[in-house]
Amino acid sequence: MNGGSMQRLTYLVLLTALSSAAYAQQMDGKLLMYPGGHALNEMPASALAAGVPLVLETTDSVGTVDAWYLANAKSCARSAQSGAVKYQCGGGSIMIYDHAGKTQVALVPPLF
Repeated sequence: MNGGSMQRLTYLVLLTALSSAAYAQQMDGKLLMYPGGHALNEMPASALAAGVPLVLETTDSVGTVDAWYLANAKSCARSAQSGAVKYQCGGGSIMIYDHAGKTQVALVPPLF
């Protein structure tokens, strides 16, 4: 491997590590991620920082997911309407709703 290729590889590894750290920092401690859910797609930290929601999906019912957030997101304000539940938190909002027979949890960072 020549010097230029090694520099590009080092840069790529560093960029990947920084992106992963930024993603973890964005979500860690700000919006609780439901432990029984899985992300529908991977998303770069820049998208989350821009306010794009991260959507988790689970086979657990809306009621089960809501009960978990009720027990674990005590600092968030809860509201419910039309079968969906919203938690407004300091780090953004969490929306829980039914979609095609599964429950989705949207973690929406603040827009500013």
